[in-house]
Amino acid sequence: MRNVRYLVRWGVPAAALAVCLLAPAVSAQETAEPDQATRDAASAHFRAGRDAFTSGDFETSLTEFRAANELIPANRALSYIGQCLHKLNRQIEALQTFRQYVATYGEPANDRDRTALQEVKDWIDELEDVVGKVQVSVALSGATVLVDGQVVGNAPLADPVEVVQGPHTFRAEMEGYRAAEETLTVASGQQTTITLIPTPLQTTATVNLSANVPGAAATLDGSPLGALPFAGDVEAGVHQLEVTAEGYETARLSITLQAGQPFSRTVELAPAAGADEAWYEKWWVWTIAGVVVA
Repeated sequence: MRNVRYLVRWGVPAAALAVCLLAPAVSAQETAEPDQATRDAASAHFRAGRDAFTSGDFETSLTEFRAANELIPANRALSYIGQCLHKLNRQIEALQTFRQYVATYGEPANDRDRTALQEVKDWIDELEDVVGKVQVSVALSGATVLVDGQVVGNAPLADPVEVVQGPHTFRAEMEGYRAAEETLTVASGQQTTITLIPTPLQTTATVNLSANVPGAAATLDGSPLGALPFAGDVEAGVHQLEVTAEGYETARLSITLQAGQPFSRTVELAPAAGADEAWYEKWWVWTIAGVVVA
């Protein structure tokens, strides 16, 4: 039933509201009486907007009503702006405009304005029936957030993004990073969360490794790097480095590489226990010799 009312309401505006919209403008925002030239210009824009609306040229109508409302803010012009946005299938902007109407003209002084206000509130209810909310979380603060190609703000976004039910593309962009993009199907009346993680365009770090023992061998995450010193690019992240040399204790350490940042390390190897003893000083040499003599 609500869907039927939705189509009827938007297809043929209520007669009461039509009468209201054709009445002289009433501005709740005036701080000074406009001069006659301003009033004439506002009236001309309003008439042009109304004529374009009647003929179905909603782009022109929107432009004219916005011009009229900028000169002399008025409830009827703002209501027409909301209707034009809806006709142009810009429901979220229409919803925001009608909410602005309620915030600005929410205390009507007469029956005509009360009727107009109720009509706007009904439109808000019907639009909210086809709208869902998405809390967009971006791993990179300051990134530009876009929904269906339109900028909605910079991360972090304090409030959920409202979109009409159906599929939408969410994107986060920032200079020096590869944009993160994801398509999500949004259900009306529900709120969901999406996380976007832009990745650095450069994903490697320049690494220089050496050791206090010439020719020491190194492995990174189990893959051989060859004899040190080593110089090259390695993927950013946490890695396990192992350095070995004959007669020395194996060194094992964890290193963290940041994309685009150089990393240098000299690994200190400690002599293995008994590594400095001559061969004839080792206990096992004389043990074997004694066995042979016996």
